[in-house]
Amino acid sequence: MSLMTNWGYELTEAEQLTDMLTVEEFNTFTANRYAGDVRTEGNIKAACMAIRNYVGWHLYPSAACKLSVLMNDRRVVITGSDLLIQLPAKFVTEVTSVTIGETACENYSFETNGTLRIYDVTFAGLKRYTQIEVVYTAGLTAGMIDSLKELIAHRATHAAASSNGVTSEAAGGISVTYNAGWVNNARATALPDDNKEVLAPYRLQGVF
Repeated sequence: MSLMTNWGYELTEAEQLTDMLTVEEFNTFTANRYAGDVRTEGNIKAACMAIRNYVGWHLYPSAACKLSVLMNDRRVVITGSDLLIQLPAKFVTEVTSVTIGETACENYSFETNGTLRIYDVTFAGLKRYTQIEVVYTAGLTAGMIDSLKELIAHRATHAAASSNGVTSEAAGGISVTYNAGWVNNARATALPDDNKEVLAPYRLQGVF
């Protein structure tokens, strides 16, 4: 049971991505304004994937992952006798194993921002196509994504309301006003600038 993600690594204990917001949670956010709307589940899935594609990794939930890269991958940097690897994740909580070619490495450290340092690597015999495999755990827990749940609910609400010609509305804990440009754009996948500001702390960026 595993899933190769769109972002170049594997979720080793999952067959599909978990939505960050359930339909029931969406109905609570919107005081059941769209209860029974057959588009809701699809809009939620579309918004979740748009967010994940923007930040560049699965984001939620905290999950077991495996990255396999070659020595010449852009995420791998040689610094002295060490290797630096940028894992495709933030909120990394554990690195279980590191293997270079056939050799298991024991001397390494990592940062929660996804930076992995492998110390005192013996480069003799390694080639640019030598494979490096890292098994790690990363992602937000259920208690860490309240602001993202609200954002997803906002996107799904926008998709439902603007497709019906609504320019502003209030439902439950969400108040939405749409300018003309956004009224004509009903996609749950559209991420305006204020959404991107919310997502900035979660977005992957190289640190070296």
